[in-house]
Amino acid sequence: AQSMLRTLIAATALLQTVSAFASLSPSLSRTVRGPMSLRGGMAEVKMSAAPPTTSTPKLVYFDARGVVEPTRLLLAAAGVEYNDHRYKVDMETRSAPEFQAEKESGALAVNMGRAPILEIDGQQIGQSHAIARYLARKHGMMGGSELEAAQIDTIYEHVRDIKDMWVKVRLKQESEEEKKASVNNHLTQDLPQWCLKLDSALRVFGGSDGFAIGSALSLADVAVYAWLSCYYPADHADAVKAAYVECSRISAIMKRVSGNDGIKKWEAERPKTVM
Repeated sequence: AQSMLRTLIAATALLQTVSAFASLSPSLSRTVRGPMSLRGGMAEVKMSAAPPTTSTPKLVYFDARGVVEPTRLLLAAAGVEYNDHRYKVDMETRSAPEFQAEKESGALAVNMGRAPILEIDGQQIGQSHAIARYLARKHGMMGGSELEAAQIDTIYEHVRDIKDMWVKVRLKQESEEEKKASVNNHLTQDLPQWCLKLDSALRVFGGSDGFAIGSALSLADVAVYAWLSCYYPADHADAVKAAYVECSRISAIMKRVSGNDGIKKWEAERPKTVM
């Protein structure tokens, strides 16, 4: 009994010392091994981590929708305040002086001298898809389980594949007439077929109430919406809508996301850009 009492006294003294030390060092976050527990094993004293630093995130990109518009839409849907920093682009010279200066200074090194970059809590993240996934996880838009997160990622990557096909069409070296025919073929033949395939995948995952996965808005929904609402040039909008008109799952997602209050506000207020 006396031995047990001595053990309890020692444990109390250690906890008091640890608590005092933690108050002097609020950034400390680790596991401290304590004395023998009453069960005969080593007790663990887990010290609380200091609250994470909170600062307004800064999303750095060009004055265009481009590859970060899905992320901007995601932040709008989540109601997150952030600094939307845009490099001005001179369309005549195709130059962006501020971007060039920051590239030369090393400020964009984390993304190998490119944009976009997300600055948050004193850290930087590069790559548009890594940024989108990080923010989706941070703001509860990557599903309710690891399985749902993987399914969301599946739809996200499907959309990315279809978008890449459009890039190939646009970059292919052709005459003006050939280019016009290629664009028309993609929008009226290829895109409708891929929309049907994506719709089938969405049906397998079985999201409810206009959601791609599960029963809540996710990165998958935002990716689908951004792709079909603002990825293609405005003069192709009718052809794009016709491509998914027979796809019930995609159509439901488009309706659901377009009705989100945060996204409606963002679309009404976002800067007007040529791209």
